[in-house]
Amino acid sequence: MTDSPGGPTATAEREAAASIWARTRASVPGRGFSLKRRLGFVFAVAGVLLVVGCLVGGLALASMIKAVNLQVNRLDPALRYSAYLYNSYINQETGVRGFALTKGQPDFLVPYTQGVKAAARNETALHQFADPYPKLRADLNTAIARADQWSTAYAIPSISTVKNHGTVSNTVEVTGKNDFDNFRRALDAFNTEALAERDAALSQLHDATDTTVIVAASGAVLLLIGGVAAWTGMVRWVRRPLESVRRETQTVASGDLNHEVQISGPREFSELAADVEAMRRQLIYSLDDVSFKASELERSNRELEQFAYVASHDLQEPLRKVASFCQMLENRYAEQLDERAKQYIAYAVDGAKRMQGLINDLLAFSRVGQPGTSFGPVDLNEAAGRAVSELEAAVEDSDAMITVDRLPTVPGERGLLIQLFANLIGNSIKFRRVDVPPVIRITAEQKNGEWEFACKDNGIGIEPSYRERVFVIFQRLHPRDAYPGTGIGLALCRKIVDFHGGKIWIDDQQTDQPGTVIRWTLPSSITRQGGRDGA
Repeated sequence: MTDSPGGPTATAEREAAASIWARTRASVPGRGFSLKRRLGFVFAVAGVLLVVGCLVGGLALASMIKAVNLQVNRLDPALRYSAYLYNSYINQETGVRGFALTKGQPDFLVPYTQGVKAAARNETALHQFADPYPKLRADLNTAIARADQWSTAYAIPSISTVKNHGTVSNTVEVTGKNDFDNFRRALDAFNTEALAERDAALSQLHDATDTTVIVAASGAVLLLIGGVAAWTGMVRWVRRPLESVRRETQTVASGDLNHEVQISGPREFSELAADVEAMRRQLIYSLDDVSFKASELERSNRELEQFAYVASHDLQEPLRKVASFCQMLENRYAEQLDERAKQYIAYAVDGAKRMQGLINDLLAFSRVGQPGTSFGPVDLNEAAGRAVSELEAAVEDSDAMITVDRLPTVPGERGLLIQLFANLIGNSIKFRRVDVPPVIRITAEQKNGEWEFACKDNGIGIEPSYRERVFVIFQRLHPRDAYPGTGIGLALCRKIVDFHGGKIWIDDQQTDQPGTVIRWTLPSSITRQGGRDGA
């Protein structure tokens, strides 16, 4: 009697497995960072360094852009328009002097007039570039004031005097020269301050550029160091533990079940090692249990063999005596027995004979696959012919027509394969339709490296719901008085086919015609020998 899947034995085994797993898991050391925490720490540090690098690099880049903007868009244009302003006043001074020396030639006032207009434009442009800087704005206002002083004290009065046919005095000339020199000096001071601001901006640009280069180089170095650190961490935290797991499991898988699985590394791998170790211990426990059950099974098989021996000798003899004495009783006292007594004797004899047949079938069933069975090449044409010869009486009585196609030679036990054909053909003859001669055909074809056989008949057929049940021992679908037998025939066929490494089934696709199609397979090469796996 075996325990059900949910029975006491299964529950005990599950509890034992859970206990082994719990004890093994409890042995995992509690200290040490997990892989998740380590990777989180690494990514946090990398994120902080990335933010700091981006911040410093952004500030350096902003400073560089500011310095470039200051130099290119303000100070350089300021110096350029300062030169334009100076040239415009030079043109004015030249025009006034030429107008005075030529005693009022109008053509000499053209440079003066153009210089006045250009000076106004240049002053406006200079204010746009210099006003954001207080020192430059003050110097520019001073220079413009000196220029206005020269214009109002010298240029305009001199032009008016010459137009009135007068002569500009030496005193006015000296005053005009002094005022123009004052303008020149004030504009030089503006230029000097602008150059100083530009040099400062250039120095700031150089510093920002150097900082940007340093930040970029540092980022590249940190990236390289981070890559090396990440690779080292992956090797130490992931690759080495995984290789250790592979080596440990391969050691156990190669057959060394006594090898204790030990793996160092992050907590996840320690827990994985604990699970593998629990599996190893559970496997040892299961193997010990299997070994115990195997010894029990071997003992049970010996007892069954002993029972078979007893059944074949000790049980057969009383049955033969019962049948023999019942028949002797009927023969000697036939005149003294009435019909009911004779019927009782017939029942007893029939029961003893059926019991004898049942014992013989059970013995045949139990002997399939017994140690000592030898395999060899079996010509199935000869085996099927021998089976038909054994059924000659049944074939003649039923007027059966049996066709056996060309069959192969396969490895197997000759006597068992003859019995297989005999049982299948005998079943087809037994379960024939009334007043319809049985037609039976044995075929074979090679599929997927093995032989598939079929026994087709035109008999009463088998309902789909019973097509698996008929292979169970002692299962009968019909009353004994309708179809005699012990209910072991197809169960014996399945055991013979299983012993030879094949499978047997009833074809459920043959629904277009009456009868039954039983199919079975046999390997084309030796896969079993004497009930054991072999070459």
